[in-house]
Amino acid sequence: MSAHLLILYPIPKDAVAFERAYHDEHLSYAGPRLIGATGVATKRVVGPAFAPPPYHLMSDVSFPTIDALKSCAASKGGKEALEHAASISSGGAPTIIVVTDET
Repeated sequence: MSAHLLILYPIPKDAVAFERAYHDEHLSYAGPRLIGATGVATKRVVGPAFAPPPYHLMSDVSFPTIDALKSCAASKGGKEALEHAASISSGGAPTIIVVTDET
């Protein structure tokens, strides 16, 4: 069963600066540190339907198993990647959620 580490970034103080930091710095910094990850998908948050969204972007880091995700999160590189994610999040600390695909 595959697992996903979801990082939800709150609305940044400066969206242009956040986007630059996320795309130009964070992805290349975090990627090599996420040992065992099978992919990263970035999604823009656009809802709820009738209110401003509480988040700006969501990163979905995929792993083949929950054990692979846990191993990465406990590793030095995984911790560094999450610390870097927090350091670029100018709207507050990102929300971290772990989910698995249903079988």
